[in-house]
Amino acid sequence: MAAAATVIGGAFLSATLQTLVEKLASTEFLDYIRNTKLNVTLLRKFQTILLTLQVVLDDAEEKQISTPAVKNWLDDLKDVVLDAEDLINQISYDSLRCKMENRQVGNRTNKVWNSLSSPFKNFYRDINSPLKIMCETLEPFAQHKDTLGLQTKSARVSRRPPSSSGVNESVMVGRNDDKNTIINMLVSDCGTSKNNNLGVVAILGMGGVGKTTLAQLVYNDEKVEEYFDFKVWVCVSEDFDVVRVTKSLLESVVRNTTSAASKVWESDNLDILRVELKKNSREKRFLFVLDDLWNDNYNDWDELVSPLIDGKPGSSVIITTRQQKVAEMAKTFPIYKLDPLSDEDCWSILSKHALGSDECDASKNTALEEIGRKIARKCGGLPIAAKTLGGLLRSRVDTMAWTDILNSNVWNLPNDNIMPALHLSYQYLPSHLKRCFAYCSIFPKDYPLDRKTLILLWMAEGFLDYSHGGKLVEEVGDDCFSELLSRSLIQQSNDGARVKLFYMHDLINDLATSVSEKICCRSEFGDIPENVRHLSYIQEDYDIFVKFRPFYNYKCLRSFLPITSKGWSHSFLSVKVVDDLLPLFKRLRVLSLSNYTNITKLPDSIGNLVQLRYLDLSHTDIKCLPDTVCNLYNLQTLILLYCDYFTELPVHMGNLISLRHLDISRTGIKELPMEIGGLENLQTLTVFLVGKRHEGLSIKELEKFPNLQGKFTIKNLHNVVDAKEAEEANLKNKEKIEKLELTWGKQSEDSLQVKVVLEMLQPPISLKRLKINLYGGTSFPNWLGNSSFSNMVSLEICNCKYCMTLPPLGQLPSLKKLSISDLLLLETIGPEFYCVEEGECSNSTFQPFPSL
Repeated sequence: MAAAATVIGGAFLSATLQTLVEKLASTEFLDYIRNTKLNVTLLRKFQTILLTLQVVLDDAEEKQISTPAVKNWLDDLKDVVLDAEDLINQISYDSLRCKMENRQVGNRTNKVWNSLSSPFKNFYRDINSPLKIMCETLEPFAQHKDTLGLQTKSARVSRRPPSSSGVNESVMVGRNDDKNTIINMLVSDCGTSKNNNLGVVAILGMGGVGKTTLAQLVYNDEKVEEYFDFKVWVCVSEDFDVVRVTKSLLESVVRNTTSAASKVWESDNLDILRVELKKNSREKRFLFVLDDLWNDNYNDWDELVSPLIDGKPGSSVIITTRQQKVAEMAKTFPIYKLDPLSDEDCWSILSKHALGSDECDASKNTALEEIGRKIARKCGGLPIAAKTLGGLLRSRVDTMAWTDILNSNVWNLPNDNIMPALHLSYQYLPSHLKRCFAYCSIFPKDYPLDRKTLILLWMAEGFLDYSHGGKLVEEVGDDCFSELLSRSLIQQSNDGARVKLFYMHDLINDLATSVSEKICCRSEFGDIPENVRHLSYIQEDYDIFVKFRPFYNYKCLRSFLPITSKGWSHSFLSVKVVDDLLPLFKRLRVLSLSNYTNITKLPDSIGNLVQLRYLDLSHTDIKCLPDTVCNLYNLQTLILLYCDYFTELPVHMGNLISLRHLDISRTGIKELPMEIGGLENLQTLTVFLVGKRHEGLSIKELEKFPNLQGKFTIKNLHNVVDAKEAEEANLKNKEKIEKLELTWGKQSEDSLQVKVVLEMLQPPISLKRLKINLYGGTSFPNWLGNSSFSNMVSLEICNCKYCMTLPPLGQLPSLKKLSISDLLLLETIGPEFYCVEEGECSNSTFQPFPSL
């Protein structure tokens, strides 16, 4: 893969330089410099050198392919620029510190930045010296650009998932015969042995040839649907674990065959799992798909499939694999070797994705079609290559642009497992997208990507810190994600699940690993360079200290990210890692300790990690945060989800002036600190606890958070005495809230007052899900049930025991789930009518009762 990695160059460089130049020129930064003792002459020189380098990077990225000297220049420059970024971030932190401390002392004549008593009194001396060294280090790079013949060049303009069973057949090409052959194998009995009823079809082929897609086509065929009693799809991948795969099979089988009241699949005892799997699959004709199987150990295979031999005759397993040994070990049918597509089929795929519904345009333009067919021939018969190239060409429908891609030097690269076609898709990304894409290499193959989490990580790493026309930075991140999705560099699962999951094809993951060139690493690869910036590791049940000894060498680390392959789990981390190792990473931006249930506290030294932007403590037993956390002025995201023992936030939360996302769902917090009202950048505040009158936060404080989004719960509404304050919360205009829960802590005897409060808490009409709990009114306000709530899909009303009437819920056009419980009204109507599960609800259900 080393040779293929030569096409990177600007992934982190160009975008990082752009961000640095913009930061140095920003009004806020310049205002800060004018009031400090930083060497302005040095800063100007530094900015000039960065500008000089920035304008030649695009040319250097192209020339590195054929000129080793340019490649070496880029490699050496990369680390220096990233070190420069860390230096500027130190200055930016001091700017935030001054801003925060000046807010506290008011408009005194003696500003904090001039205060000799400040703990940062030596800061400027400590920064000026490394700033001078940085200029001296960067200057030769700027001088050598002429020697290397680098010139200013106009920047290009941008015009494998763990699989699921879903597939978009409208864009499938060239696999009908293959699909029919596999189906005929399945519905015949020639593949079952005399000793058992299980037939195994092995689909063998190189990476990217379409094995998973073929399996999806078969899995979703009507004939297959009718033939089998039930079907199960499991993505196995390189990390083969008999317990994990057996649990996945059992969970799907139980959900298909029983009420799943007892979650038997949650056991870690393999014997129990095997017994349950055998019991639940006996005498049923089933189809299991084991996608992306790598393990060729026969004992492991036998342990996996032996519980399945008592299925009804005709039961089958499909495996997809790249390895001949795996196919030979598993198969009972003849191995089905999947060949690459024809050049004609590759052209068909490429043109579908490049031209969309205007596919005929290519045939009208003979020159364009001729070039496109030549490009398609270079895809080597791999549909993933044709698909990603189609995404690249989608907004470049002219002969000049297509010719440029056809004649690219990238086609001359050795094919080290990654197609040059995929490299081209990367090379033509805008620089800010290259960095976001390369970062995804810290996630293992087949790892499900959560869209929001990935955007928050990009934001924390500074990948979205560039001018973006007034958009919220989260919106910019969402645009980046959508762009990678549209280019097929990220793919969406089509399994119909409510929560949308996204993945990378194996070859795309290889590409991201290649282009990140050791800036982003996964610890399981070994051979981690000391200057690694972003590092993930596989979380195990017991992460003892010896596992982390090599981390002492990673002084430049920005990301410390455990990856769990088991979903939510209980793990244990050496306390020495938290107390002794983590405080050494002064440049850390992303820190996750999620799922380490033995974490009950953080050391005070956490407050020294002043560059920290993302802190995830979810699913831990942490009880509180040290006060020093309030020194983290850069912190953007704080996640305390499912921290059951966490009872209070630090008093001085208002110091966290950069905080944008605070998740305190499922914690033991009883009240919020008063300073929360000063965090006006908050986009996510999962829970708001209304304080007692004159003692805690008033509900009107919500007016200060106009951009709240996602899930939002308001608790202790019984503390709202003045309905006017509820109106001032202005929920109606918070259009990004999708799920809202309104909860009173106890029933109020003043039903009229309670109703007025609920009337004033009318949510935005864009709301999708609403829950009302412990409401003490006898009726609901007029807005509930209004047809203007056209996006409402779920409504829950519970513990509202004084309510005598219901609104006209039949007017909610999109409602799919209605749950009403513990109402006085139900004593006469009957509760069974109001327990309607999702998918079983229709408008006609409600229309006979327009105003109960």
